[in-house]
Amino acid sequence: MSAPPQIVRFEGPVSWVAGPGAAGITLLGRIKESGSTPAQLSLLGTAGLTLPAALDDVTVEAQSPPGILLRAGVREWRITCSTWQLHRDVGVRFYAAIPPRPTPWTRRLTWRVLLGAAATAPGHWLLSRQLSKKSNHA
Repeated sequence: MSAPPQIVRFEGPVSWVAGPGAAGITLLGRIKESGSTPAQLSLLGTAGLTLPAALDDVTVEAQSPPGILLRAGVREWRITCSTWQLHRDVGVRFYAAIPPRPTPWTRRLTWRVLLGAAATAPGHWLLSRQLSKKSNHA
């Protein structure tokens, strides 16, 4: 049983730039996965590949190694590349799955008292005096 092909679907306009390396290109756009996430797909080892300056609604399908099928509208290109790398922002999904740890109430209280004291003239004088004592001992 063979593994299903890996497919990346860009939506809307997609541009491309040369690189990484002399024989590579990078596709820049937004992928449909998880609500139009910005992404870049680098195809390495694609010497001699020529694409139009602008593409729309691109589908990239990884076929048998080292094959890639690139589709944009009714046009398609069969590309031989040594490897490919997909970079996308997963921060929103990561932080939704792992919420931040709540700050302990003792730390919140300590900072509230310290900042409240620093906002008054006597508190500012006391804190600057404590800091000057520490710098003299160091």
